Amino acid sequence: MSAHIGPDVTGPDRIGPGNAGPEGAGLIGRERERERVAALLAALPRDGGQVLHLSGAPGTGRTAVLRHAAARAAEQGVRVLSTAWAPAEREWPLAALNHLLRPALPQATGVPDRERAVLDTAFGGGPATPAPAELAAAVLRLLDTLPGPVLLCVDDLDRLDPASRDTLRALAGLCGGTRVGLIVTERTASGAPPCPHPQTVTLGRLPDPQARALVARAGRVTGYAEEQLVLAVARGNPLALTELSLGDGPLGDTACFGMLPATPRLAEAYAEDRQALSAPARTVLLTAALSASPVTRDILAASALLLDSADAARNGLAEVVARGLVVESPGPTDADENAGAMEAAGTLRTGVEEADGAAGAVEVANTGTAGAVDAEVVADHLRFPDPLVRPAVLGLESTARRMAAHAALGQSIGSPAHAAWHAARCAVGPDEELARRLESLAGGAVLVALAALEGAARLSPDPERGAARLLRAAELAGERGLADQALRYVRQIDPTGLGTLGRALLLRVYDLLPGSGTGGRERIAELCEAAREVAAQDPALARKLLLAAARRGRWQQCGPDERHLLLRTAGELRTGPRDAWYLTVTALTDPLRVPGPADVRPAPGVSGADHRSLLSQAATLTLDFERAAPLLEETEAALRAEGRYRQLPLILVPRAMCRIWLGGEWHTALAPAEEARTIADRTGQPDWAARATGMLGILEALRGEHDRSLEYAAEVEESSLRLGQNRQLSLAVLARALTASGTGRYAEAYDRLRSLFTDPATPYAFEQFWGLAFLAEAAPPAGEQTDARTVVDHVASLTGEGCAPLLRRILAYADAVLAPEGEAEARYRRALRPGIEVWPLLHGMTAFGYGAWLRRRRRVTDSRTPLATAESVFRTLGASSRAAQTASELRATGWAAEGDSAGTPVGDASGSDLTRVLSPQQLTIARLAARGLTNRAIGEQLRLSPRTVASHLYQIFPKLGVSSRAQLAALMGTG
Repeated sequence: MSAHIGPDVTGPDRIGPGNAGPEGAGLIGRERERERVAALLAALPRDGGQVLHLSGAPGTGRTAVLRHAAARAAEQGVRVLSTAWAPAEREWPLAALNHLLRPALPQATGVPDRERAVLDTAFGGGPATPAPAELAAAVLRLLDTLPGPVLLCVDDLDRLDPASRDTLRALAGLCGGTRVGLIVTERTASGAPPCPHPQTVTLGRLPDPQARALVARAGRVTGYAEEQLVLAVARGNPLALTELSLGDGPLGDTACFGMLPATPRLAEAYAEDRQALSAPARTVLLTAALSASPVTRDILAASALLLDSADAARNGLAEVVARGLVVESPGPTDADENAGAMEAAGTLRTGVEEADGAAGAVEVANTGTAGAVDAEVVADHLRFPDPLVRPAVLGLESTARRMAAHAALGQSIGSPAHAAWHAARCAVGPDEELARRLESLAGGAVLVALAALEGAARLSPDPERGAARLLRAAELAGERGLADQALRYVRQIDPTGLGTLGRALLLRVYDLLPGSGTGGRERIAELCEAAREVAAQDPALARKLLLAAARRGRWQQCGPDERHLLLRTAGELRTGPRDAWYLTVTALTDPLRVPGPADVRPAPGVSGADHRSLLSQAATLTLDFERAAPLLEETEAALRAEGRYRQLPLILVPRAMCRIWLGGEWHTALAPAEEARTIADRTGQPDWAARATGMLGILEALRGEHDRSLEYAAEVEESSLRLGQNRQLSLAVLARALTASGTGRYAEAYDRLRSLFTDPATPYAFEQFWGLAFLAEAAPPAGEQTDARTVVDHVASLTGEGCAPLLRRILAYADAVLAPEGEAEARYRRALRPGIEVWPLLHGMTAFGYGAWLRRRRRVTDSRTPLATAESVFRTLGASSRAAQTASELRATGWAAEGDSAGTPVGDASGSDLTRVLSPQQLTIARLAARGLTNRAIGEQLRLSPRTVASHLYQIFPKLGVSSRAQLAALMGTG
């Protein structure tokens, strides 16, 4: 008996433990499927043969799960036999079954004569093919002769040759009670399942975290924004997630509907759909997939031109619809279409925001007619239920057929801009009129806009105008975080041929590219000069240039000359006193010069999202977090919707700042700071990555995670030196100072915070305003009240009535903490007036300061309420070290903080014994001394002098019968 029939086809589609392939090496996600596989394998040794039926759309990972099952079975010593569809074998009866059984057929000599005869007939070249049920029984007897359990892995059951498919379906019904397990995959769940009661699993999309992990493992994308593009286009399809990318060449046909080009492997997953169609239906499918217009009459008109027959176009469309590749649906009215003209589908905007939206149907204006096809007999629009079909179809077609379809669509589509898209794809020479029509698409989705600008540049007869269009594309790509795409455009430009506008635009593009923040201060003057030169010709570009200069000046701590230049240039370019852009430039340059809140109008040509972004930046820089918080939230949502990921760190870092002061729980501030750091890293913005890291350092210091805070501070210091941006060091200073004060080292904290105020001529910003509160807090235990009073008075002299409410409250807190003895209580009460609750951190600090002040003046009963308030606030925020310190103060009043365990036994001495022997304050000092703190450290933490601490310990030791700190630690269980 021959063990071979037909061609011996092997390759990547064959399944088995020896050919796991990249998908089998570490399956991502699919926990449910893993569990089903594990259960099936666990049952096999106990004669518990089962059938697992996996179905799903193309690319959903059926083969990957099958490879995972084969690998797990091999690890457990289970024999694996596998087969899969191969195009060359489909016409050979029983070819797939022969491949499955080939390793087992030599054992056929041990099969009873009747079953062996059936096998000989099937695989030995017999005159007829046995009936499926008869052959299935013989196959089962053959498998029963093999030692140990057997797992059969069958991929693409629905695509196998019919004889193999029918036999395997019959075999599935016989597996129960045997040591044979069967896992089959099919593209979709068919009407006849492989057995009466199989375990059926339909594979769907991967959730977002698993989709991201798969994209990262594939390694095709180069940055965060491109990853977001792939995620939006793939919509959780595992094959698309591993195959899609922007690539490194010009954008292709798929860009017009906001999709990425299909690789041959992705296209092949849909090849059978196309292959099963008639020739006219293939033409209609190509035309629909290529068309920038979803209007049915446009697609039919173009198809009729290609087929030379309107009837053939209609019949082809009917066939495509019948197979479910496209869906007809009523379209919008002409008025609706005109209102949505040029609105390409998508996110980033890619074109695939929803499966039933523009992913399949790009909304365009169309007021023209479409040839000989009667538009009344067809639906208005066509939509692709699976958007990936569109790029797959284009990937399967030849260049000649695509060009012919472009030409037909260019003649048939009524929208001039979209007709221009198709005409441009066929154009071979310069054509300025066509370039201008194509350029009108540049206001749409990002891929549409980039492809339109690319095409318009290629068609431009004037090299300078062509370069300007490429620079616009580079600017758009840079703003969206597509740095590689922006660089590709820039490299096509000869800077020597640019005029004034072109040079300014190139300067703007360079400012968007990775590493642009490392330039020196001389770039500030260059940006200001370019802004003035193009202000009349392109005011929007002028504003962008000056904003970039102001940001550079802020983070590089520019000198008075540069600040004067920035403010003078902003004054020349502003459109009015309440211009949001002007206020932001002023806030970046000198925050205290920004007037108080009032109605601010957007600059001409500035979108709503950009206007809110500018307002939120100005509000954040001036510490007006109440105004900033809702603006930042709205801006973040708008930027995500528009795919402007590069700008997200500029919003997420301030959101973290707002949550530190306005939030009730600090852990909610970690997420925006961490995401800002990730996005900044992956969009080539090391300066914003350092700022996000600095914010994380401050947060962790406040939360009591001091080691982590110091690690972040070190990262910021290294980045600051590398980037030459001195102001970022202030974030590290805050993190280190808060760590020092959080561990009772107030003198060190004060010295660090004082360094923020060494140059009175430098405009203060939020770092100094934050630092002012913590400087005032550290001053009394550090013995620096007089010096701190000088700093506070100086800052107060710089602020006007219009300053932000938080800054006024910080000044009130500092005024109370540093007040003379006779005035302190009145100032504390003023600082704690209603409204302080808006800023929980400041509320807790002020209440703690007031309570500690009262307790030190032996007003123990009065001190309990503010101390209890502070302890509750700090505990809710997650400020562990501050909550512990406040609880210690509260215990010293004779009260236990909520959740406190002061009355529980400690070491060999019970809590009740200690409280009978020691006063509350002495008990607190004893505990701190037992932990190893020095007299100075204890004094800083409890706001006592080292001499007072020593006096208390002199009284404590005899009471407890100890003579050293080591004995004290042993007694209290800390030694």
